[in-house]
Amino acid sequence: MSPDRKAGNDRHTPEAAPEDLAIALLRMLCTEGPVSVARACKSLGLPRSQMERLLLLLGNSEQWGGLYVRPEEQRGRTVITLTSEGRTLCAQMQAATE
Repeated sequence: MSPDRKAGNDRHTPEAAPEDLAIALLRMLCTEGPVSVARACKSLGLPRSQMERLLLLLGNSEQWGGLYVRPEEQRGRTVITLTSEGRTLCAQMQAATE
């Protein structure tokens, strides 16, 4: 695939801004509910190490106003879930688009 076509697809690149990746992950969780880390990596086009940094950013950073996501173990795999603050943010994001 040419670089021009690759840049135009929906997948994010590891070079994408953390803000864009955070919003994309939050939208995914708002729409689909808990998702496995592997599925989130594939959907966003990120290597696992990049996803782990994103989870740290959304889980621990004061810059984002609180803890929005939390990784949990379910049936032997790690899934990403929204915290109560994350669900509140999803409701605000959905209200803003209506």
